[in-house]
Amino acid sequence: MGFSLSFFRVGDDRILDADREGLAKFLKTHGLHIRRVQDTGALFDTAANPLAFDGSWSDLRLDPLDQAAPVTASIGHATLSDAECVFIYELCVAGRMLIVNHQGGPLYVVPAGNHRAAAVPDAKDTAWVGSPQELAAALGGLFTSFQEFRRAAIDGGAPNDEAPHPQ
Repeated sequence: MGFSLSFFRVGDDRILDADREGLAKFLKTHGLHIRRVQDTGALFDTAANPLAFDGSWSDLRLDPLDQAAPVTASIGHATLSDAECVFIYELCVAGRMLIVNHQGGPLYVVPAGNHRAAAVPDAKDTAWVGSPQELAAALGGLFTSFQEFRRAAIDGGAPNDEAPHPQ
């Protein structure tokens, strides 16, 4: 079974452009480039091999960075392997994007505090994660216990608008 996830940046009740410079650096660091496929782009390495995690091809797509519309990304069949969660987490941090979990529970996942609570469409259905491991726990059906642990360990819930967040 695969998870369907989308990645984009939001604010003022609309989709904003991702951090294109951050995404370009991320792609360069990982030795990847975008190849246009219909309306979006597939990721390939320098040897022209498609993006893969643990030996299995990935259907993760990232819009071409030179398009006029806001850059977004998606994956139709996420496995949530350790390598895939690390990649998704780092991709979203680089592009300052949140994650939409189309299965729900939580519906939104915000990595590394890259969105303020007021910017997220439903802060009550949002997991705030600080690592790829927390991302895996939030998406892997462990959200309730993860949320209880996080509240007990930190300060009682989702960040408020006065909390510092990278923008």
